[in-house]
Amino acid sequence: MNTYCTAPIINHEEIMSGVWKMELAAPEIARTAKPGQFIQLYPPDERNLLARPISLSSVSEKSVTIVYRIAGKGTKQFSQLKKNNYIRVMGPLGNGFTLPDKTTRSIIVGGGMGIPPLLELAKQLNRNTEILLGYRDIPFMTEDFQKLGMKVQIASQSENYGFQGTVIDLLKNIAPSAGQVFACGPRQMLYSVSIWAKKHNMPIQVSMEERMACGIGACLGCGVKVRKHGEPDWKYMRVCKDGPVFSGEEVVWNE
Repeated sequence: MNTYCTAPIINHEEIMSGVWKMELAAPEIARTAKPGQFIQLYPPDERNLLARPISLSSVSEKSVTIVYRIAGKGTKQFSQLKKNNYIRVMGPLGNGFTLPDKTTRSIIVGGGMGIPPLLELAKQLNRNTEILLGYRDIPFMTEDFQKLGMKVQIASQSENYGFQGTVIDLLKNIAPSAGQVFACGPRQMLYSVSIWAKKHNMPIQVSMEERMACGIGACLGCGVKVRKHGEPDWKYMRVCKDGPVFSGEEVVWNE
């Protein structure tokens, strides 16, 4: 069940140029939030009526944390809020990741702004998990993952950080093995990771980043094609309501 509330901002900081981290005191949301779910954040200027969906990055007993990039008027307004300001929020929304049993070795693959939603997931997996993070240039949040005591490898298309290339190049280069793959990032990255996982007979869960409007499944604006196992044809499913997490094997990527 989701909650609508006005939450105070506990902390708010710019962690790199244009990327912000906001912690909200929202115990009702934190109590039921799961890795891979998201919240709807309402701009303080009510003329911008549409809320912005932002994935949960981490969850504590009484607060939730998001990491977002300034992409338009709404997120620009969010960035101007200060500690102790209040903001309207609804959540948790969507269906998150299904966690494997504690003995399962996992691989996490994240790209760009698909990296923040994977932090809470990593916290809840066992430490025998390998984490691959891909960036166009300057890495961010790497220390948050490294603090978990897991193996973290970085790919950057810049020459200055870690493995030079995409996170898919890194994945193919090291060829790790696991019982479960989790991924979040741009659609083309998710498609490539899903192909790689299928080739290596590994189940994969992907968190989709399609644009959302209502966030509750009413507007049907975020549909993706999904073909469930055993069904003859695909059907549209809503990223906000049925996802954002789907089986990478069931997403119809190129039709």
